[in-house]
Amino acid sequence: MKKLFALALALCLLCGVALAEETPALAWSNIPEEIQANGSLQQIAVPDMPVIVYWVPANMLAVDPSAVQADPAPSALFMTEDGQYTISVFALNVTSLEDYLSSLQGAGNTLNNVSINGIDCVSVEAEAYEGVVVPMNDTTVLYFVTTPKDGDDEWDQVKGVIFSSIQVAQ
Repeated sequence: MKKLFALALALCLLCGVALAEETPALAWSNIPEEIQANGSLQQIAVPDMPVIVYWVPANMLAVDPSAVQADPAPSALFMTEDGQYTISVFALNVTSLEDYLSSLQGAGNTLNNVSINGIDCVSVEAEAYEGVVVPMNDTTVLYFVTTPKDGDDEWDQVKGVIFSSIQVAQ
């Protein structure tokens, strides 16, 4: 029943996005409490910026980001036990927000404006992942990345919940 409800919610969100002429909006308050209870809110803090919270499903375990050999390394990393599904959160210093978004688009990614809990963000659809760029100021961004891009229907719903949960801590 939960999966059916989550699917219906996801379809409503997709239809709303498709029909809207203005910037699509996601809101944590639109996610049913029983789905919210299947995970926990995590925090990421960037010095001199508001603390941002986001939801991580209960079946995704925290991984030590220092164990990742990547440049830049994520600030937070979560994955399922089998490593098939991941959430990475990057805190990035960029030369400018406009240049950073242009570089993402220039790499062949699809970018769209989206409002998430009142924060003006940019959704990113890449070949292998989907993500959301949360501008903190003109030179600092948080980048939430979920992999794989194409999972099963349940993963698509989970990504929607993750992205809908991004908000300023209260």
